[in-house]
Amino acid sequence: MLDPRTLLERAAEQRLTCEVMPRSGLAWSKATVERVERGGVVVRAASGSLPSGADVRCWIRVDGVPYAFDASVVRTSVPVSDRSDSGVMLGFIDRWEIATRTAGSLVLEVLPPTGGPVSLLGGAIQLVDLEAHLWTVTTPADSPLIFVEGGGVRLRIALPDSAPMELAARVQRLTHASGHLLYALQIQDVEAPERYADMLAAARVAAGL
Repeated sequence: MLDPRTLLERAAEQRLTCEVMPRSGLAWSKATVERVERGGVVVRAASGSLPSGADVRCWIRVDGVPYAFDASVVRTSVPVSDRSDSGVMLGFIDRWEIATRTAGSLVLEVLPPTGGPVSLLGGAIQLVDLEAHLWTVTTPADSPLIFVEGGGVRLRIALPDSAPMELAARVQRLTHASGHLLYALQIQDVEAPERYADMLAAARVAAGL
C-alpha cells in the first residue's frame, strides 16, 4: 500500500470525493479533496458540517481501493478552488487502513469501547433479525457476556462499495434461553433515516433475512 500522503495527493489531483463523519455524530457528509499541504489535507465541505476541533473518521476510494482513516479538523474557512472559504484542513491523520468492506461484501459490526470491531455475520455472534429500531443477535450460552443489559453500544452497517454508517444503540433486553443468549439492540436516534432505511433493506436481502 502506498503511503497516505501519496494517496491523498492522487485524490487531490482527481478532485475525488471523500466521506467524513465527526466521531461524535452518526451521519456522513460528502467532501472534495482539494490539496495536500504540510499540515494535512484540505477538503471542501458543506458549511458547518465539520466544526473546528472535531475528531473525524474519513472514507475514500483511490485507484479503486477503499481506505479509511482518522483525522482532526485543525482549521476551517480555508480558501479552495471554487473561490470560497468552504475548505477545512484535516490534520493529525492516523489509523490509515484499507477499509474492511470490499466489493460484494456486507458489513454488520459491533464497535466495542476497546479492541477491534466484532462482526455479526459469523463466529460466535449470529444475527437473528434486522428491524429499523431493533437488531437481534444471539451467542452460545457459554460465551462470555459481550453486552450489558441497559448499556450503550455502537453498531456499523456498510454495503459493498459505499461508506459505512455508524449507529448508537442500547441493549434493550438480554434473554437467557436454552443453549444461547439473545440480545435485543435498540437503535437510538438516526440522523440520516432515509439512508439508513435504504441500507437496512439492502442488508436484510444480503444477509438472507
